[in-house]
Amino acid sequence: MFEARPAQTGPAISPKSFVLEGTIMKNHVLLSASLILASCFAPWTASAQQTATAATLAAPVVPNVISYSGTLSDLNGKRLSSLQGVTFLLYKNDQGGTPLWLETQNVQPDKTGHYSVMLGSATAHGMPADLFASGEARWLAVQVAGQPEQPRTLLVAVPYALKAADAQTIGGLPPSAFILAAPPSSGVASATTAAPALTSSSTAPLVTSNVTTTGGTGGTIPMFTTATNIQNSILTQTGTTAIKVGGRLNLPATGVATSATGFNSRPLDFVASAFSSATTTAVAQTFQWQAEPLGNNTSTPSGTLNLLYGAGTALPAETGLKVNSKGLFTFVASQKFPGTSTITNVKAGTDLTGGGTTGTVTLNLDTTKVPQLATANTFTANQKVNGTMTATAFSGNGAFLTNVNAAKLGGLVAGAFAQLAANNTFTGSEQRFNNTVIVGPITSFTEGELAAGSPSANTPAMGAAGFTVASGSSLNGGDGIVSFGGSGDTTTTFNTGGGGISGHGGGGFNGGNGVSGLGGGGGPCCIGSTDGDGGFFEGGSNSLNAGDGVFGLTGSGFAGNFSGSINVSNQIFAAVKDFRIDHPLDPANKYLTHSSVESSEMMNIYTGNVTTDAQGQATVHLPDWFEVLNTDFRYQLTVIGQFAQAIVGRKIANHQFTIRTSVPNVEVSWQVTGVRQDRFAKAHPLVVEEQKEARVRGFYIHPELYGAPAEKQIEWARHPQMMQRSKEMRARQAAALHKIATQPPHDALRNGTATAKPN
Repeated sequence: MFEARPAQTGPAISPKSFVLEGTIMKNHVLLSASLILASCFAPWTASAQQTATAATLAAPVVPNVISYSGTLSDLNGKRLSSLQGVTFLLYKNDQGGTPLWLETQNVQPDKTGHYSVMLGSATAHGMPADLFASGEARWLAVQVAGQPEQPRTLLVAVPYALKAADAQTIGGLPPSAFILAAPPSSGVASATTAAPALTSSSTAPLVTSNVTTTGGTGGTIPMFTTATNIQNSILTQTGTTAIKVGGRLNLPATGVATSATGFNSRPLDFVASAFSSATTTAVAQTFQWQAEPLGNNTSTPSGTLNLLYGAGTALPAETGLKVNSKGLFTFVASQKFPGTSTITNVKAGTDLTGGGTTGTVTLNLDTTKVPQLATANTFTANQKVNGTMTATAFSGNGAFLTNVNAAKLGGLVAGAFAQLAANNTFTGSEQRFNNTVIVGPITSFTEGELAAGSPSANTPAMGAAGFTVASGSSLNGGDGIVSFGGSGDTTTTFNTGGGGISGHGGGGFNGGNGVSGLGGGGGPCCIGSTDGDGGFFEGGSNSLNAGDGVFGLTGSGFAGNFSGSINVSNQIFAAVKDFRIDHPLDPANKYLTHSSVESSEMMNIYTGNVTTDAQGQATVHLPDWFEVLNTDFRYQLTVIGQFAQAIVGRKIANHQFTIRTSVPNVEVSWQVTGVRQDRFAKAHPLVVEEQKEARVRGFYIHPELYGAPAEKQIEWARHPQMMQRSKEMRARQAAALHKIATQPPHDALRNGTATAKPN
């Protein structure tokens, strides 16, 4: 709501001032504007003509400024209190179009974000009076630096009084630019009183004009060179189609930079109009160039020239195209320059190295593939020379040289060398092979294509030592033996691959081990070193069935015998779980064996004794992990030494429970059983009854208990080939032992295979 009221009173010839007061609420932004504008002069009266002086006849200049106040906030709605660059713009419409006038000022708001400015005060001439001359609506927009333009506000009523300033001119020219018509006849009078004749002093024009020209040029847009002088500007207009600038076009910054922020230049807009079939309206296509600060508040500030774009009423936004102060372009991400013929990658071809996708790309010859004349070259494939080859010396074994005959090779005669196609006898006591030796398959249990004999007692028939690295080399030692079993036929069933190592211990009073392993000792050099394992075994996992890490069959002893602690990270399945120790009463001659308590649940048992107090109460304290590990508690109480009743007064809570007795000072033996609820127990719940998998149905863990043959033992279903091989090896071992037992004693002693038996 706006109200116009006189700001002061005075004589009829004094100008009247009006104040436009009001409040505009739009988008939660409170704006208030007060504009003080002068009205036109009132008509002179007869009495005023007789008493007015030259000073009272001089009309005061209308102030071409508008007082405007508002608030400043950031993009999050937080009030701003620091110095800001603010641009004020006047538009013809509430949306779209280009501004009719704009001005940028440095605005200092108070602590609450409020500010007041005088629009037009940035220039000596203020706001152009012709902004309101047409009587059309004007819309005011406010834009804080770095923020989008705020919604426009309609200016109404008093601002259009700026047109009143034009009352001092006629078509923009002062009265002195016109010649007055002849004064009216003195004989003419009104019906009531005769009007006095105007004197020459009141009708004559001023001697000089307030604004002068020095001669204009057609098509040139004039400008004020002083407050009272108009001359040609550097702008010329050709018809209504083009304006030419005869000098430099400056678009200055919208504010003065501070350490806190820099300011963009005023933009240069290019607007096209494109028709949208979707909205059936014309849509403005605005391309905008503007200079933007770079590295503000640094030792090397600079700037870039950026291209922005906006469609319709949208504010132009950055496109990503910009030019820096050295003329280097930055293009939109993923754009290829200068076109589709851009080289994006240089790859090295055959016999070349190098290449790349960025920077300076270099290609070189691959000297491992292309021989060089001035260096030594190694040819790994056959080379053919059609001419004559001349050499001062040959190195190597000369296997591929023809027509070369020598009596000695390396000073040795031909008989000193082994021949591949002949049987060779090595007379040396030790033969070493520094490279890989491949030996054919062993064709039988006792004989094969690789055979070796022990030179003396307690000496292995064959040995292998891994490579020992130099001290301080930080390298790993080589393996003594690496062997791989041959693959069986994988296209049909019931075929087994060969073992990597198959060991058969020798017979004797004490049989030898089939395989013996001893882990190496860790080095004392470094913290964290570990000793080696005596054996490492990992089952296969391709078919997800029967891939045991270690598979052992009981002979005359145990299937597995461990002298020391055993660490098992998962479940143990056994028909019975016993402990065996030396008998406490006769440790030298007897064992003492106990069996474990079994259950269909994973249960833990805890026991103890406690005596109630004078009130017949006792508290049993448990570990702090008790309720995390266990659940579903069961209690058992037994009174000791007297007849009394005992009950659980309070169940387990906060790691304790209480016992109450019918009389005081009673000793009670207690037992608490809990079902495990730890993460492992939950992940591996006990399955009490389950079906056997298909391949082991009809087989037994202990077939002899059910009258079934040994081949119905469950491992015959899981590892049939291995069980068959074990059966055959035991048969051969039994045959060998029988042979030793039945041969004459002197032959056995001569062969070193028999031992005298004690009487």
